[in-house]
Amino acid sequence: MTLFESIPSNAGTIQVSMNFLRPASRVLTFAVAAAALYMGWVFWSRHQAALQWNESHRRRQAAWNADLERVYGGTALKILQFYARDGNLAEGEKTVVCYGVLNAKSVRIEPPLEGVSVSLSRCVEAAPRRDTKYTLTAEGADGQTVSASFAVKVKPARQPR
Repeated sequence: MTLFESIPSNAGTIQVSMNFLRPASRVLTFAVAAAALYMGWVFWSRHQAALQWNESHRRRQAAWNADLERVYGGTALKILQFYARDGNLAEGEKTVVCYGVLNAKSVRIEPPLEGVSVSLSRCVEAAPRRDTKYTLTAEGADGQTVSASFAVKVKPARQPR
């Protein structure tokens, strides 16, 4: 006995059942198509939002870079600051010498002070014994140098009476 021989003679009932499923398959097909369209819209809208965010981030970054270049002078070698905390000292007193350089490969202060290195902002201790002119010289990667100077005056210490 084969499979087809085992089907009862009322095969029309099976046909009716299959006809009943056709409208359901159309609804299912429509539901799957609608879900696919919705998912496509979701992915497309997220892609568009990411593109908009990237563009706004690029504009903000460009504005920030322009501000940074305006404030710090881009890639140019520059002395940002060079000063002493105290311009007038009594003999034996100490002060700090502060400096900051931008885009420098090396720096030096004359007369030499300990702890001097390339920095945007650094202070080192100084104890001049007499009037002293300090000179900061910074050298860029291209060999260009820039300098700045200031003087610290040292008064003789008061003699106790």
